[in-house]
Amino acid sequence: MINELADDLRKAEARIVENRLLAWSSDAGEETIGKMSLVPFTAKAWVDLKLVGNKMVCDGKPTDDDVLEYLWRNSKHYGPEANAKTQKAKKAIGYLLGKSKDNELQMIAYRHLNDAFAEIPERVNSGSNSFSRENKMPAIEGIVGAIDEVAARYGQNPQDVLSWSMNRIFQLQKAIRLATIPDYKLAEPGLVKMIKQEILTEINNGTEGRT
Repeated sequence: MINELADDLRKAEARIVENRLLAWSSDAGEETIGKMSLVPFTAKAWVDLKLVGNKMVCDGKPTDDDVLEYLWRNSKHYGPEANAKTQKAKKAIGYLLGKSKDNELQMIAYRHLNDAFAEIPERVNSGSNSFSRENKMPAIEGIVGAIDEVAARYGQNPQDVLSWSMNRIFQLQKAIRLATIPDYKLAEPGLVKMIKQEILTEINNGTEGRT
């Protein structure tokens, strides 16, 4: 079990590093699945899906329609205006969804979404009560704060940053905080922390070395 978890950890870390680079690559990290091409999840796509209550990004169990709309909104061929070309591209995704087995495309959509948020800045809990949840509405949405932080630091128009991938925005947000806040300590990505916790649990249970 330890060996399997260690392999999972290596793969998770390699995927995170790859996605960090893909966010800055020439093709911006496009992913092709059959005849469907997905682009990295942008802040604008997140806003669009939140506003229509898509359950891939909101609470609740996603339906096939939610998965279809999520994949279509993140498709390379997405267009807000319906025309023959966009309708054909959306139908192609629907065809793939209908032919997929065991929620295959839903898992692809979740992976795409998780990749977008893997870099979200999470500070190491210092043990103080400064991280306690307050029962009040936040002053602004979190993504707006991230966009403002990045735009202000690099002299960008917030409207332009809105079209950047979430991965890129969060990477820059981390870089800003590490460069400007003394002794700022970031937590490891959630997936890495989870696997390491599983490894630690196995060791503490005395199962180290079992397969």
